[in-house]
Amino acid sequence: MKSFRNIITGLLLIVGVQFITAQNYNQYGFVSSSEKYVFFGKDLAGKPFVLQSEDGQEVISGKLTAASEWPYSGTSVCCADVSKWTREGHYQLLVDGLKQPTPVLIQNDKYTKLGSALVKSFYMARVSVPIEKQYAGVYARPAGHPDDKVIVHKSAADALRPEGSTIVSPGGWYDAGDYGKYIVNSGISTFSLLHLCELFPEYTQTIQLNIPESGNGASDVLNEAVINLKWMLTMQDPNDGGVYHKLTTKRFCGMVMPHKDPLQRYVVMKTTAATLDFAATMAKASRVLKNNEQTYTGLAETCRNAAQKAWEWCLANPQVYYVQPKDISTGEYRDDSIDDEWFWAATELYLTTGEATYKKHINIGQQKFTVPQWGRVNTLGLYSLLSCSEGKELAKEVGKAIVKLANKYLANYKASAYRVSIVKFPWGSNSELANEGMLLMHAYLISNKTEYLQVADAAVGYLLGANPLNRSFVTGYGKQPPMRVHDRRCSADGIDAPIPGLLAGGPSKQAQHDCGKDAYPSALPALSYLDEECSFSTNEVAINWNAAASFLVLGLDAIYQSED
Repeated sequence: MKSFRNIITGLLLIVGVQFITAQNYNQYGFVSSSEKYVFFGKDLAGKPFVLQSEDGQEVISGKLTAASEWPYSGTSVCCADVSKWTREGHYQLLVDGLKQPTPVLIQNDKYTKLGSALVKSFYMARVSVPIEKQYAGVYARPAGHPDDKVIVHKSAADALRPEGSTIVSPGGWYDAGDYGKYIVNSGISTFSLLHLCELFPEYTQTIQLNIPESGNGASDVLNEAVINLKWMLTMQDPNDGGVYHKLTTKRFCGMVMPHKDPLQRYVVMKTTAATLDFAATMAKASRVLKNNEQTYTGLAETCRNAAQKAWEWCLANPQVYYVQPKDISTGEYRDDSIDDEWFWAATELYLTTGEATYKKHINIGQQKFTVPQWGRVNTLGLYSLLSCSEGKELAKEVGKAIVKLANKYLANYKASAYRVSIVKFPWGSNSELANEGMLLMHAYLISNKTEYLQVADAAVGYLLGANPLNRSFVTGYGKQPPMRVHDRRCSADGIDAPIPGLLAGGPSKQAQHDCGKDAYPSALPALSYLDEECSFSTNEVAINWNAAASFLVLGLDAIYQSED
């Protein structure tokens, strides 16, 4: 039956590719300040369009643009831009020569709701605790992985914690479609939530997630970040300050619920990359938590001390790179180029402590800045320098570096038929786009040039359906969202619809033969996507991807609300 379903899905995808340019639009809805684009096939170029209200009144009209080809999908499209219409309501876009109208919904709580769902997914990924019905509804489940007897793997062993001894390391979040917990990926993921709190403290206080900590005085975004921070603290060896790279089983378990995973879990190897990521995240957390001392008494100091101890370990162990042990086959998160980690950790520690010993490592002119991902983190340091008064002395250098990088993506957007900045489709391309949006928001905050904000906003539209596949990539949102993501919980819980608020990895030129040699509908990078559980290369979910999308959507919402 499953193979038959795969055949049918493949046929539908092939048919979908043929009619791919009919109506590609944000299926979930816009806010008043959104960029509002609807894309059509090239044959409609130049045709008149009308945007009508529910009662049939014309509100704006115009003509579709000339057709333009997007090489990443091999399709040519034209566009109706109705961004100038900002009044809330239900509308339909009618194009001369096209019978089917396109629904256009403008509702100013859309980003608040979507962003909240993206962050709420972290609650659903909590480890070692039951996910309760009052917070999760039908997705409630028993506690999985108590992690109270985690074995020290031989790669992580030393005299004080020998091979086979155990540590207690509960909590945190499941990393992705598997049940591992990885420090390197936790660093950038937790940072994104903390940075949202640091940059928009008043706004994040308004976000209500309905989680067990709600109403405790801190924002729910911070409350969720603290869940992972507390786990990360358990991954630091108190004897020397080094941090274990990951906590996993030796191999991936089957597609079972967390509480049914029978495999023993291990902490594996201390590494410089993991310890620097830990130091940066803890230093960042210390600053944010300092303003929440009443709720989290003493945690800011704990994080600061842990960050400094981790830094000292790295000074003594500057080049300990991860090497996958022969008996371990779970995710590596290997990073052999760690100048960016040194920069990020030094920046966060300097901003938190003010100590000159860290400042001398903030070598902005020697860094090559890129859109962040788990293995490229120096730009995160720029974001923090921008948001903290302690970084004002470096503001000119920081602003120049961010705007220079953002201009590259602004140019991509201007040249794109789909009015989107993405031109590369690596593993997790949707997260790459979300992180581009995060960068562009910072360029806007520096320059106050709305064009940067427009490009960031267009990324949201792409993720919700304004793309050549004409589908949303966020579970539970849009007319055609992912239904069969690669995630063990969603596979094994017996519920047809996946956990809402998860961002699928997205089309990738690195799409593998994970679903069979001929399963993917196209080799073109923007079309190489499959909504099937087997497609871990395009349809897996991950905390760093959701964190980037959370910042993108809620950050835009915060900016828009502040300008109302």
